[in-house]
Amino acid sequence: MKLWRADFKVPFMYFVDSLFYSVAIKGAMEQGWWLHNSSLGAPGGLHYEAYPAIENFQFVVIKLLSLFTSNHAKVLNLFYLLTFPLTAVTSFYVLRSFKFSFGAALVVSLLYAFLPYHFFQSYHLMMAAYYLVPLMVLVVIWICLEERLKGRKAIASLVICVIAGSCGVYYPQFFCYLLIVAGLASWWNRRSLAPLVSALILTGVVAGTVVINHIPSIIYQRTHGNASMGNRSVGDVEIMGLKITQLLLPIGGHRNESLAALKARYNLGPLINENDTSSLGFIGSIGFLFLLGAIFSRRQLPELIESLSRFNIAAVLLGTIGGLSALFALLVSPQIRAYTRISVFIAFFSFIAVAWLLDTLFKRLPAPPVVYYLVLTVILIAGVLDQTGTSFFFIPEYAKNKSEYSSDDEFVTRIEASLPPRAMVFQLPYMPFPESPPLYQMKPYDHYKAYLHSKTLRWSYGAPFGEQEDKWQQAVAALPTPELVKSVREAGFAGIYLNLDGYADRAKLQNELRAALGVEPIWNREGSILFFKFPDQ
Repeated sequence: MKLWRADFKVPFMYFVDSLFYSVAIKGAMEQGWWLHNSSLGAPGGLHYEAYPAIENFQFVVIKLLSLFTSNHAKVLNLFYLLTFPLTAVTSFYVLRSFKFSFGAALVVSLLYAFLPYHFFQSYHLMMAAYYLVPLMVLVVIWICLEERLKGRKAIASLVICVIAGSCGVYYPQFFCYLLIVAGLASWWNRRSLAPLVSALILTGVVAGTVVINHIPSIIYQRTHGNASMGNRSVGDVEIMGLKITQLLLPIGGHRNESLAALKARYNLGPLINENDTSSLGFIGSIGFLFLLGAIFSRRQLPELIESLSRFNIAAVLLGTIGGLSALFALLVSPQIRAYTRISVFIAFFSFIAVAWLLDTLFKRLPAPPVVYYLVLTVILIAGVLDQTGTSFFFIPEYAKNKSEYSSDDEFVTRIEASLPPRAMVFQLPYMPFPESPPLYQMKPYDHYKAYLHSKTLRWSYGAPFGEQEDKWQQAVAALPTPELVKSVREAGFAGIYLNLDGYADRAKLQNELRAALGVEPIWNREGSILFFKFPDQ
């Protein structure tokens, strides 16, 4: 990532969904917790409960990091970087608990930590925090390998399930699915109900914890409706489903020009989206294909590998386009749509298989320790180079981000100097929250940038979609300019923030505001955003 180039006071990612998490972190630091923010969605405030993706455990970690710095960007960057060693440590622990050799466990743990997915999901910060996935897989394997969970394993399983249930919705759902698969497989193989009962109990613990964590959202939506959740359909699940081809193909912009060209040619086809981030790399693909082949093998394989092969195919059947996920969306709910994210579970299954293949190979071909470690070193270096590239996902655009960040900071500082504390600023153009599409040259969540540099002001963006404040903002933004100004002033706002990137005609509204108010605006450096302060009456 060339971290020596980074200014840690500037977010590594400063666009689209990364802004969503920047705001949540800043709000958690300034206002106690992240679910409410009185500085956004003015005058009513921002309510994240309207968007049911509660990540309470991760925000506990974030709050702990905030004890060491008051800069929200630094906390965000440190949390993201922390997910790499945490992933490597949990992976290593799981592999060593199954008696894999130190060298093989270390290499595959590092390769798993440096998945392309980890870098591509940097703008979906909580998806990048997949360090709990190895522990979830550990519990799933215990269900398969143990007659019944007892003692420390039972306690550890319960703790892992509670923590997993406090981490959003995607990984807990995949975890519950795999627990049920493990319980059914173990019941079938052992002819014992004990593993199935254990699996169902743990599934209930995960699901129950998810519900408990989402009680604020449940209460909020019962009183306000669920319009703010965004409209999702069964078609979204198909569009954002897993593609086996994407698992096996190299990353986009691969260091090898031929492989990069191959991926670019494939990406000219349909349904290319977040599933482009799911590549397992060459090493991981070997483990994935081995697990697929293990299903049909007549050779006696270790029970661990046989279990992983079942989990692997079960995960594919759930996540793939046209798979079980579509049935879930059709019969239960389409709100969870990006099933390609189950690739991070598939990747761990695959790398465990790689560790087994390495240990088996070295047992059959004895070699001096120096040769053993040399081969592992080569595999590690080749694997990391294969899984990473030089695009802005892997190496953030530090200079570009810093320039834009400092420009926004200087602009908002000038706005704050012109207004009293807690004054409200009305932001145009109107953009719904959350999950709004781009508007001309304006990207989703761009309005958030003003708040990220603000210390004393309140901003209109962030009122949950479909609610009274949101409907009012949408209606006011559509009024003729003189009526717009009158309505905004009467509502108690002190000025209008105008992002010209959100308009086809960049001159019309700014000229109308200038004429209606009789004042000159404050401009940002780039001349793309301006602020009109209402003159004193």
